[in-house]
Amino acid sequence: MFRRLALLGLLSVSACNLEDLVDPEPGSPTATGTVKGTLTPFRRQSATSTAAWPEKLKDPAVRRRLSDSLTRAVTAQKAARRSALSAQGTQGVDSVPGEVIVRFEEADLSGSEALSRVQLSGYRAVYKGAITEHLHLIGYEPLYPGVMRALATESLAQEVEGMRGVRYAEKNARVYAFKTPNDPGYSRQWHYRMMNLPAAWDITTTGVAVGIIDSGIVKHPDLNGRVVQGVDLISDVSSSGDGDGRDMDPTDMGKDQPNGSSSWHGSHVAGTIGAVSNEGAGVAGVTWSGPIVPVRALGSDGGSFADIAAGIQWAVGLSVPGLRTNANPVQVINMSLGGASPPSQALQEVIDNAVARGVIIVVAAGNDNVDASAFSPCNQDKVICVGATRFNGKRASYSNYGANVDVMATGGEVAEDLDGDGKPDGVLSPVLDDNNTPVWAYYQGTSMASPHVAGIVALMKAQNPALTSAEVEQILTATADPASKCSEGCGEGLVNAQAAVLAARNGLDPDAPSKLGVGANQISFQGTGTQSLAVRNLGGGSLKVTVKASGTYASALSFPSGNTVTVSAYRSVSLPVAVDTGNLSRGEYPAQLTLTGDNGQSATVAVKIQVGSIEDKDIILAFFFEDAAGDLDLEEEGLALVPSSSGYSYSMKLTPRTYYAIATIDEDGDEEFFEDGERVGAWRDAANIEPIEVSASKTVSGINFALTPTESSPD
Repeated sequence: MFRRLALLGLLSVSACNLEDLVDPEPGSPTATGTVKGTLTPFRRQSATSTAAWPEKLKDPAVRRRLSDSLTRAVTAQKAARRSALSAQGTQGVDSVPGEVIVRFEEADLSGSEALSRVQLSGYRAVYKGAITEHLHLIGYEPLYPGVMRALATESLAQEVEGMRGVRYAEKNARVYAFKTPNDPGYSRQWHYRMMNLPAAWDITTTGVAVGIIDSGIVKHPDLNGRVVQGVDLISDVSSSGDGDGRDMDPTDMGKDQPNGSSSWHGSHVAGTIGAVSNEGAGVAGVTWSGPIVPVRALGSDGGSFADIAAGIQWAVGLSVPGLRTNANPVQVINMSLGGASPPSQALQEVIDNAVARGVIIVVAAGNDNVDASAFSPCNQDKVICVGATRFNGKRASYSNYGANVDVMATGGEVAEDLDGDGKPDGVLSPVLDDNNTPVWAYYQGTSMASPHVAGIVALMKAQNPALTSAEVEQILTATADPASKCSEGCGEGLVNAQAAVLAARNGLDPDAPSKLGVGANQISFQGTGTQSLAVRNLGGGSLKVTVKASGTYASALSFPSGNTVTVSAYRSVSLPVAVDTGNLSRGEYPAQLTLTGDNGQSATVAVKIQVGSIEDKDIILAFFFEDAAGDLDLEEEGLALVPSSSGYSYSMKLTPRTYYAIATIDEDGDEEFFEDGERVGAWRDAANIEPIEVSASKTVSGINFALTPTESSPD
């Protein structure tokens, strides 16, 4: 059984003991801060009864037991970990203290030669390694007692940049980790239909070598047949988890989540790009053949620009000192990572070198629901930056946006089930469970959207190896579905895999026969509402499509904009479908949509209608903090019941400090938490637990997150 989605795996492992709950220390501030937000539980199709507050939770001993269960999930991340709540401007950009990336004018300097040219009074310079023939990483350690701060590192970089023989210098910023085959899990991969991948597979399933700069790779039957020799480029031994520095072993050591739990982020990304496909097991990848090259650059404490730059250099077949050259130079690179930072000169130089070799670089926009211009590598030149959509084709709640976003791809929204399959609308891909057993997990994020585009680009490059980065971007944007554009900036819309691959091969043929397609084979309604169905023309010419509802409950369905649409060549049109449940009693009802084209072709879409308010259980919400001993503590003010009757909105007064928020639902009312199948969530999301800074007399709003259940493997 698959025992994590994805947070439960962080919770079900044995917990460290916590100190007994204590009263606030004398002298602690009496003024409080406020935290507000809304929780969103994944909605089950069957109704459940409303939960009362468990009587035993009033007992501090039970709160300690709850606290014990949560310890593994929410142990404080290191102080250098980026807090998206306070990321404004560039002064607070997270970086490796004391580390400076230096671009020398002279090539191929030795370590001692590089050090001799960048000595600073009051610091011991330490050679950390070469990135390229010109770029070197230098560390500065204070000769006198003190702690190296981010602003001090910024000043060091400015001093070094003014030295003779140095073209530029910058601090080493951190970044963090932000799928018709016969694979049984393919039926749950709704995200492929949304981007017209099945039609693209009718053209080709063959990809090219793709480099995945991420957390590394694990052994998994849905990955092993595609993965070739990779590399580990994490230079920080304390973050690498394998006891050494750079080497040729890209194995993901895990422990990138609080207190040593693992997301297996790189493997999930790799599965979207290239899971072993059409072999009757697991899930499908965007590409079905072609080397997957894992480049490990993210460890337990994220990654750095220096390691990311070295990863790009190695992936494209250029030399990185001390390592064997990549025997499988990649033509596409995916980077589902990023951090709040202005564009990096060092990173840009390496990107320019890669693009000059014909390599296409695809990156995630970020998951902070803010303008992506503040995040690197999305704000770098010559990259394709990808935002995320949900099932309805609109921007996902978390996705960054803005002028830097080029296109959108499906990234998921795990609190929803708009296709009515009873599973979260997340992206399904391979990971490991708590026992290191191969399983599959639903994740959401622009980290999940980006590899869809990287895989599509690999299909394009296989059809036309001469394509440049600019040409690929032009094709993707020109063929994207504009229905997914947004006022805040979603690029040119949702990628259209079939049109992009056709355009890459021979161009779109406007005289080809029209062909009917749809974006989903089932849609679901929970009460009265409207959804949009993507109606496609997979060929040339113009296609007129008429839709009719059928079945016993067809009268509940209507088409607000009419039941006929005209679709131009290789495009799609959104057809609104509405449900009015006024004449239906409580229950679940089926119906069907039949779409008929003027070319004689037809398609059907199943409809599920859930009538009546869904009674759901209340949510137990806890805000933990790290005490002086480094243990997590929980006080009564940090524990609350968030009732379904409130719409799961909450507002809490908390003593000013750094908190970690986690929520759960006791599904069976047995007062045992985090059991298999129970819904669990955390801020910011299940794959990236982040701190919340609470200050006196201040309000932190928008602490919204989803609770999702465990899930079984796709069999």
